[in-house]
Amino acid sequence: PQFKGDADPEVADHWICELEKIFTMLGCSQERRLAYVVYILVGEAEHWWRGTHHMLTARGVVVDWECFRRAFLEKYFPKSVRHAKEAEFMQLHQGGMSVSEYAMRFEHLACFYSQVISEAWKCRKFVEGLKQELKRVVVPMAITEFPTLVEKTKVVDRLEGGNRVMKTAEGPAGSKKVGS
Repeated sequence: PQFKGDADPEVADHWICELEKIFTMLGCSQERRLAYVVYILVGEAEHWWRGTHHMLTARGVVVDWECFRRAFLEKYFPKSVRHAKEAEFMQLHQGGMSVSEYAMRFEHLACFYSQVISEAWKCRKFVEGLKQELKRVVVPMAITEFPTLVEKTKVVDRLEGGNRVMKTAEGPAGSKKVGS
């Protein structure tokens, strides 16, 4: 996949992550990684790398894959953006999202969190952001495996959704309306 120097930091982050998956799968050496990545840079990104490479070599820096990766992320996915994503993760709440949407957003933003995350901590953080009616039911379950937690929360949401519909149809305080 070519990279043109996209202004969207998430596109840049996704691109470098995809390349790393490909490199790992193919068993690419560090040298081959650098050669390949330089080949697929085009447009503004190619110009940026030429200038950056020249500057780094003039300073006597050994330019390898890790050097490229650091320079690339500094340019296209700066720390300020990473910190903003991390802050968004820390403040994330379900709000008007479905459980599936919340779980997807949670997983996406968790990638930007700079600390090592245990499965149990990830579960606690996810539960903290749930709507109160879901949290009330899910917390006592004390689930510490994230996929299980998400699935159980979806089930609770479906069941609670059914209860909300029934309560609305029954009227306030669960009293059934009787026709005259």
